[in-house]
Amino acid sequence: MITIKNPTSRDDFKAYYALRYHVLRQPWGQPKGTEKDDFEPISLHFMAIDDANGEVVGVVKLCEKTPEVGQFSHTAVSENRRGQGIGKLLLETVEEAARKNGYKSLGTLTHLTSTGFFEKKGYQIKGLPTRFFGTAQMVWVEKDL
Repeated sequence: MITIKNPTSRDDFKAYYALRYHVLRQPWGQPKGTEKDDFEPISLHFMAIDDANGEVVGVVKLCEKTPEVGQFSHTAVSENRRGQGIGKLLLETVEEAARKNGYKSLGTLTHLTSTGFFEKKGYQIKGLPTRFFGTAQMVWVEKDL
């Protein structure tokens, strides 16, 4: 079973950021530390934990883009756990948190290859693709809450 929780301890955050780095930055040759940004202290953080072994298998963070628009980012699921509904659980959790925070819509910058997942969940592509790390094409997707 998977449990979604907020990281609270130093060990929680260590595991949380380690997964973010391993999935989101290391494959593009980015240095450690690039898995964090200036919004960490003012963001809500969520992590998916495998109850069987305590392993962090997914992460996501939520912050304010504008007073009415929430933005989630740094969404990552362990490579060996993809396709098991963990991303869906994280998305449902971040959407509920966005509603509780009064956001009217929620969006994220995602890889072009991930837009199908988000479109199935009611998100729409807004804007044109942008390149990150020289090769990764990203696009903003957004959903009314």
